[in-house]
Amino acid sequence: MAYAIMRINKCKMGAVGRLEKHHEREKQVYKSNPDINLKRSVKNIHIKVPPDRYRKLILRRIEEVGCKTRKDSIVMQDSFCSASPEFFKGKSLSDIGFFFRRAYEFYAQTFGEDNIISAVVHMDEKTPHMHVCFVPITKEGRLSSKTVIGGPKGLVKLQDQYYAQMSTYYPELKRGIPKYLTHRKHLPTYLFKNADMLMEHFDEIAQAINDIGLIKGKEKKAQAIELISRYAPEMAKMKEQIKSVDDYVTTLKNTLDTERDTGRYWKGKTEELEKAVKERDGRIDELRNKQKRIQQKLDLLPPGLLEVLAAEEQARRRSINRKDRGGFAR
Repeated sequence: MAYAIMRINKCKMGAVGRLEKHHEREKQVYKSNPDINLKRSVKNIHIKVPPDRYRKLILRRIEEVGCKTRKDSIVMQDSFCSASPEFFKGKSLSDIGFFFRRAYEFYAQTFGEDNIISAVVHMDEKTPHMHVCFVPITKEGRLSSKTVIGGPKGLVKLQDQYYAQMSTYYPELKRGIPKYLTHRKHLPTYLFKNADMLMEHFDEIAQAINDIGLIKGKEKKAQAIELISRYAPEMAKMKEQIKSVDDYVTTLKNTLDTERDTGRYWKGKTEELEKAVKERDGRIDELRNKQKRIQQKLDLLPPGLLEVLAAEEQARRRSINRKDRGGFAR
């Protein structure tokens, strides 16, 4: 089952430059998001090319309209739109471009094309998606995120409208369950990425841990410690991440029990919600199994060794990052 996805985040001026560097692919390395493959960035599609820097475009638009601003004003909305990964399977670049041009029509009609400063489709990550950045200016010419978006309830209405428009072109799309209806926060993606990365190297990590316990064989033990060091910072966080997932599962189950007991489901949404939660639980169970399998191996390491190796590896990575920036630490 494929879902229509649309989110909107508010941005103050201080966050604009950072988002621009990400959306416009101005960085040479994206260590915080290993899914980005810069070799594929040439396939990214600009539906609206920003003619200048985001900051300048925002200030220019505000000046054109004559809006009043404060130091803490929300000056830009950063919206993400896409669909479930399975929706894009088998679709050509042309098909994907058509999908996002229809999505752009929604933004232009809803928020005013003159207020949109950039719309770029990222094809260089696992799932195609579009970032649309716009200045939240009302029809009366005021700068007001609260009026344009309408808070959490207003965002749900906008998501309903986005789904309604996209489903006219793609009837197979379903409306995602609103976050306020499920009362649950999503697990951050880095938990899944970290577990997947360690499981990819599980066999060699497990062998290295066994080699560290050897009574003899100094050279083999040294090689094992070198390999463990490579992944030590990620492995050192595993216990904390297992707790995060377990806490999430407990909260989710308690919330659903309360919802069932008090009957606070929307009429007609019970079956849909239960199905969405079941699909989510499957991913969580898979994540927990991976995490606990990794932790079982880590428990065989001598006490304190992993923390020491993690600190050394983090220091080494920071040193490399400083060199990549020309020797200037930030």
